[in-house]
Amino acid sequence: MKRILLLLASLAAASFTSAAEAPTPAAPAAKEKSPSDLAWDAVMALSRQKPMDALSVMNGAFDAALKFPDTPRSAMMVSGLEGLDYQMKDDAEKVAYQGALAARIAQMLAQAGLPEALKAGLMAADYAQFMTVQKRAAKPDVAAVRAKIDALAIAYPQARQLTSAELAFGDLLAKSDPAAGAAHLKKLASGSNVELAKQAAGQLRVTEMRSKPLELKFTAADGREVDLAKLRGKVVLIDFWATWCGPCIAELPNLTRVYNAYHDQGFEIVGISFENSGIIDEAALKSPRNAGKSADTPEQIAEKKTKAKEKMLAFTKEKNMPWPQHFDGNYWENEFGRMYNIRGIPAMFILDKEGKLIETSARGEKLEPLVKKLLGLET
Repeated sequence: MKRILLLLASLAAASFTSAAEAPTPAAPAAKEKSPSDLAWDAVMALSRQKPMDALSVMNGAFDAALKFPDTPRSAMMVSGLEGLDYQMKDDAEKVAYQGALAARIAQMLAQAGLPEALKAGLMAADYAQFMTVQKRAAKPDVAAVRAKIDALAIAYPQARQLTSAELAFGDLLAKSDPAAGAAHLKKLASGSNVELAKQAAGQLRVTEMRSKPLELKFTAADGREVDLAKLRGKVVLIDFWATWCGPCIAELPNLTRVYNAYHDQGFEIVGISFENSGIIDEAALKSPRNAGKSADTPEQIAEKKTKAKEKMLAFTKEKNMPWPQHFDGNYWENEFGRMYNIRGIPAMFILDKEGKLIETSARGEKLEPLVKKLLGLET
């Protein structure tokens, strides 16, 4: 989900400047937008509608990419459309969306004379769409997923999507064959690609959670001591989330409903908050929006983290979320997020009574049946 939100945000950043960033005195006249910019502005407008019509956004993106195939945004956007069905509650809707997306990808790949960048984006989209479907399947076609990744790697060995593809493949393998999944991730973790190796090591830790209990301890934002070892015998959901995450907030009514229904019978939730404290460090200074600013002092960092924590705790109180929350204010560099290679939120890990990982996306309609099954409440 992080990738989808970043892709949409990148389009907005390319087209708009906030009032806070605009020069105050005698600003120069805005440069007239190109036809391709206007086309992508229209796609962005569709993506901001509430509720968002994923089919309209998808078709708009493909129409714009077909009309302006040479623009970099075309290749970028078509490769990240498979996750737009996140807001759909009905499985049949998701199946219909993924089928329509697969058809549009195949249709465009069959076009002659496409720029290489766009073809690379389309092949990445083809893999990503198929992987999304297979992750939801009762018996995923692992061999077919591998074939699509290999095809992308052969045609475009520098494709940026290959890192996430290899990691996702390891997770898919692990669900049906933990040993094979672990072997794949160990190979990646020992490779020469430093970033891939780091992410694979985190993913490997997640895979190992399927065969041995998770050990996790911290002091929650409200002072409570959390130790998963003391929760053995209970079903535990670890919710990686943030107040700024739209899909996380959309999941809250379902999450609180299930918590209230099954907490007294042994269901617990532990939150891991990816709050953004707005800290300006060396990485943040690379962004144009921070031009002219200096890095925060230790005192400024502490003050920003305190405010972010207070905001998060006020939100959990308002939304009736009584479970403990981990907070470090480090945004995507959250210590447990990095440890377990969380690349998108919400990520919802559900553990059985022994503390072993059962599912990494226990959300929506999956959640309640899983909780009932693991609590032994199925009739």
